[in-house]
Amino acid sequence: MTIPRLYRPGDPVREHVKGIYEEFGLAFDDAFEDDLSDVPRAYAGGAFWVVEDDTGIAATAAVVPYGAARLVKRIYVAERARRAGVARSLLRRCAGLRGLRADGALERRALLARAPALPFGGFRARATRVLADPDRSVERYFRR
Repeated sequence: MTIPRLYRPGDPVREHVKGIYEEFGLAFDDAFEDDLSDVPRAYAGGAFWVVEDDTGIAATAAVVPYGAARLVKRIYVAERARRAGVARSLLRRCAGLRGLRADGALERRALLARAPALPFGGFRARATRVLADPDRSVERYFRR
């Protein structure tokens, strides 16, 4: 595993996320996941990190402005990289980005239910909302 690096044009992050959706039996809707078609635009003012291994992208994480705080998004770790501290490392990197204050993370409950080890230490569950994606995914917001 390499150290997380910033997204580069051409990184196949869409394919990485789509593969994880498929693993968890979720539909991938290009219209709903449009942030992945233009990462620099979608994450302007924030950051999008990629972790690679010998076979390609092993994990992603992003931070985007969210009012006066920052929102942590797109923490997706491929099965081959799970249980190795990658998600924890990415969450720390996201939390260390200047401007991340009280409002912390946003993840899909459908993914979290199968990934209980995702390290939300220091974050408390807050509001939820149902998305308009094909799976009617439920997002959970956390606060530090």
